[in-house]
Amino acid sequence: MIGTSVCSVVVPAAARPAPEPVPAEPQCVGANDATLGAVFDAVLDTALPILPAEFHDVVPQLRDEAHTRMEQARVSMLSVSNPRRTLSDDPEAGVNTTNDPVATYVVTQLMNVRDGVAAQSIPVERLTLGQAIETAYFLIYTTTLVPTTIVAGMIPSIGQVAPGVSVGTLIKLPLQLGVFGFKAIYRATQSTLERGCVADAGSDRLDGAGEPDAATDNGFRASPLVEELAATLAVSDGTCAPVSDMTLSRVVDRTVSYLETTAPDAAARTQATDMGYRLRWAAANLMVPSNLIPENPDDFDTIESVLSLALGFVPYVGGAATDALIGLTDNLIEQKGDVGLVPLGELTVDKSLTAARYAYSLTTQVMQLAWGQVTVSLADAVTGETMETDVSVNPFSFLPSPFPLINAPNLYGLATYHRVLRSVCLSEDRVPEPAELTPSA
Repeated sequence: MIGTSVCSVVVPAAARPAPEPVPAEPQCVGANDATLGAVFDAVLDTALPILPAEFHDVVPQLRDEAHTRMEQARVSMLSVSNPRRTLSDDPEAGVNTTNDPVATYVVTQLMNVRDGVAAQSIPVERLTLGQAIETAYFLIYTTTLVPTTIVAGMIPSIGQVAPGVSVGTLIKLPLQLGVFGFKAIYRATQSTLERGCVADAGSDRLDGAGEPDAATDNGFRASPLVEELAATLAVSDGTCAPVSDMTLSRVVDRTVSYLETTAPDAAARTQATDMGYRLRWAAANLMVPSNLIPENPDDFDTIESVLSLALGFVPYVGGAATDALIGLTDNLIEQKGDVGLVPLGELTVDKSLTAARYAYSLTTQVMQLAWGQVTVSLADAVTGETMETDVSVNPFSFLPSPFPLINAPNLYGLATYHRVLRSVCLSEDRVPEPAELTPSA
């Protein structure tokens, strides 16, 4: 019986035909790993079957010449912005939740200074498609989208075509919607290319993807203050809390400690210490209602964002006022009406900057409303007519509004600074990830 069972197992097993090999799936990489050299090869290989036969003989020569030129062409790392996913692969990291190309560029350059590569350049051959896309978005944003948004806001009302709707509103509406749509389409395209198959993973063109040439030096040197700052920072992810989550008490402690350390003499050190005592007392004794600071517009969900965009076109109240109302309502509902009275020192940097942004934008909006009333009064005094009727044309309504320029430091300065602080953390706060345990023998 034992012999029979052995034979019945061994003999058929030896006689069974080997399974046919399954062809391996082609391995591809997305935009953040595919170099422009590999992308060029992929495009050329795709186009080769449709090229006339007489061109096939010169394709290898054209390929080599193109790669030689891309290797010789260099781009300064100061001009390159890295994709957000390459800075941190944590989807909840601040750099990945912030749709601000300027903040992404600033974080990229801080990390370049920290890593000592800011003065280096990268061959176009090794530039990744993701870097090219993010850099292009940064340039388009700063040179086209921001000026378009400011110009759209400066368009005068130029009379009324309906109650609450002016000719200026009809002109600026396509511009504002166009900017909003371009941002959405650009980010969607970038995300698709990151996840998609762009180039063959086995291509030797992927070596050194996105890395600069260490032998180059364009002579750039960051200021000692920037170098000292960059050396203390890292990209915020699951291992460290962003700087924006720091309390004001900790900010005071670090600032006073820095001033005491760098004081040029004993008198300056004593002055810094005395000011530190005063600020600590204020931080511990002044109470603020933290939940009465509206939610940051960057944290609005999809419905709140669409509502903010739609209400932004409502005359007199659209914009900062409606954003504050949406954010305040969200806070009070989430906290069940609790105003959250806390000492000033427990307030976070995030809350403080959010309050500053709302204060700035609301002040600008109030100034704009006051300006509208002043122009009506001036028109009444100049023309001797009442400008409140629909048929009257206020000559001062043809003046461009200066308030988009007045609010620009808030919208493109303070807000960007806020997003940078959400994207970086202190290296000293980083908690190392636990090592994977291997089973013992």
